[in-house]
Amino acid sequence: MRLKLLGALLLASVFIVLVATQLLGRPATVNVTVQGGRAAVGQVAPDFTTQTLDGNRVRLSQFRGKPVLLNFWATWCGPCQDEMPLIQRASDTYKAQGLVGLAVNYQQTSTSSMKAFLRKVNAQFPAVFDPAGKIAAAYGVNVGLPVSVFIDRSGTVSFIQVGQMSDALLQQHLHAIL
Repeated sequence: MRLKLLGALLLASVFIVLVATQLLGRPATVNVTVQGGRAAVGQVAPDFTTQTLDGNRVRLSQFRGKPVLLNFWATWCGPCQDEMPLIQRASDTYKAQGLVGLAVNYQQTSTSSMKAFLRKVNAQFPAVFDPAGKIAAAYGVNVGLPVSVFIDRSGTVSFIQVGQMSDALLQQHLHAIL
């Protein structure tokens, strides 16, 4: 009897630890808003508000006047892992010209796994939450990741790249918005 009780307590403890680990790795409720319809080349980019993995609020329109590269990604995406270092190098290279990179995470909520992925690929530009895929929907993103959206200084979508980019393609479209 005593052995069964200890076994049940051990099992309950393991369950509680697993649940707590999952909850601690998630942010408090992330309020995401999107305005402006669907993204299209030549049109003003849909504005959105969300938060960074560090908990800071961010709004796309706060970057008006600067070139912006939105990169939609997920921790399970192999091509995203290959592409992120290119985006980080570009972010470093063109920072003085005002380039803003935002890594928009596709429907994930585990802060710890997202941060681990970003450390692994040495991505230091801001990453933001999109847990319900509202931002992704406005930009026509579904499961085909990565997707990169190039937005010029006036807030107009210049180009949308579906799939992994080569460095040459990245440079070509960055030069168009710088």
